[in-house]
Amino acid sequence: MASFNKVIIMGNLTRDPELRQTQSGNQVAKVGIAVNERSPDGDGGWKDEAHFFDVTFFGKQAESFSKWFQKGRSVLIEGRLNYGSWEDKETGQKRSKVDIVGLRWHFTGTKGEEGSPRETAKAAAPDFPSAGEFQAGTADSDVPF
Repeated sequence: MASFNKVIIMGNLTRDPELRQTQSGNQVAKVGIAVNERSPDGDGGWKDEAHFFDVTFFGKQAESFSKWFQKGRSVLIEGRLNYGSWEDKETGQKRSKVDIVGLRWHFTGTKGEEGSPRETAKAAAPDFPSAGEFQAGTADSDVPF
């Protein structure tokens, strides 16, 4: 039987990404994300409940993610669920945790958000064209990616 393991979440980062390098030289970024769930409160109103998840990115994704994001930023993350289990050294009890291995991330902040990637990219590379600067009818071979 085939299996499928994919998760897509959108929320705000609860802490700055922690970028580390493994002994083999691979980059690893760990971050927390809060995702709000809105549901009816039974009295005609709504209640919000926050859910917290740990996300880990590897390689170039880890490097890029930690460059562009910091605590409080909104992000959409695509990834897969990862189940881990271990024995607690102090109590000897079995522990387990489900976290997310991030595979892709997408900007979700507003255009005017302070330190937005678009503003930062323009400051770092002023010749970088914005989406509005591409002219209609441009041949695919003219697009630089």
